[in-house]
Amino acid sequence: MVNEEKLKKTISKNLIRYRKMNNLTQMELAVALNYSDKAISKWERGESLPDIYVLSLIADFYNITVNDLISDQLGENKKIYQAEKIISLLSTVVIYTIATISFVFLIISNFRVSRPWLVFIYALPFSAFVLIFFRKKWNSRLYELIIGTILIWTIALSLHLTFYPRVDKMWMIYIVCIPLQLILLSWFILKVYYKK
Repeated sequence: MVNEEKLKKTISKNLIRYRKMNNLTQMELAVALNYSDKAISKWERGESLPDIYVLSLIADFYNITVNDLISDQLGENKKIYQAEKIISLLSTVVIYTIATISFVFLIISNFRVSRPWLVFIYALPFSAFVLIFFRKKWNSRLYELIIGTILIWTIALSLHLTFYPRVDKMWMIYIVCIPLQLILLSWFILKVYYKK
């Protein structure tokens, strides 16, 4: 059976950890939850416990379960979290390894490819897509904005460089990227300010 003091310490550690993982101040979290920063501070210092309704609000806000907030699984979760980050980075390394092998193959083979270096350009949107797939593991809204931006503009770059000599005014593809970038930026601002 868990005593109250141990539960306060566990919840306190978890509240601090999830807030910092999301790059939030106590004030920003307080505004998002519609509570005072003093209440957040008391919970994080272990001076009081949030009630079950508040715990469920916090869990929904961080896209986790209430059990994640009340259980003492910090070490285990941290290992899993780090392993998943490493897997996402290794996936990107695999993409560039395949690009390098393809580049070397195109250079030494009898295929007449005018621009074999394009395989590295194609690797950019593929790696951005892989990193977007793993975005929950990084748990950062800024990360999502950066990777989304890279994906949009590298797809345009890939298309431009692929079709440029054959298609006149291929540079206009970048004009399509502007509203996409504005949509992504608006989404980021709404998530930061409204937290949902």
